[in-house]
Amino acid sequence: MEAHAQREVRWHSRPASLATTKVLQVGAFAAIAAGFIMAAWQMVVAAIAQNTTVVPGIHQTLWTPPEGIWSVVFGVHHFHGSFHFVPVFGGIVAHMGNSVILGLIGVALLTALLGLRPNLVAAAVLGAAYGIVVQAILISWIINTQKIQTLYSSTPHWSWWVGHGIFGMTLGLLAGVLLRRNKAKQAKASLPPT
Repeated sequence: MEAHAQREVRWHSRPASLATTKVLQVGAFAAIAAGFIMAAWQMVVAAIAQNTTVVPGIHQTLWTPPEGIWSVVFGVHHFHGSFHFVPVFGGIVAHMGNSVILGLIGVALLTALLGLRPNLVAAAVLGAAYGIVVQAILISWIINTQKIQTLYSSTPHWSWWVGHGIFGMTLGLLAGVLLRRNKAKQAKASLPPT
């Protein structure tokens, strides 16, 4: 009779480094701020423009950008020119969720390229470029999948490019400021007492 010894596998979780945790915190905060600024931009531009959308009888309003986001998943019947709570709230929540995900990716890219103490101008420029790349990807992979492009027509087309540039610039600049501030605090804390 053979005895088979089973080897026990133990998983040892390594705690995330302090730098990784700080980058995630900075990324989430910067992404939320950038997402709010972009949402405000898109909503104000739509309210001012009041152009027609692809849906007959609906013009761009303050509410069409979040409703356009909601309608990507739930259909054109959720796209209105006036306030409807579920599509507006759902669109804002979806936008902010996307902002956090894309913002964390952007800040991870920023720290990989510029380090934990980035130059603020470089961070803003890299962030703006990142936002424009995100817009290009959105047009190619998401916007063009809609039969009726409610999202892209919810504001003037040019405003999406500017809005994503604003998102990226805000993300890069705010993340850069917060990362530099964190590095300065760490340096000050590591000094010997006098």
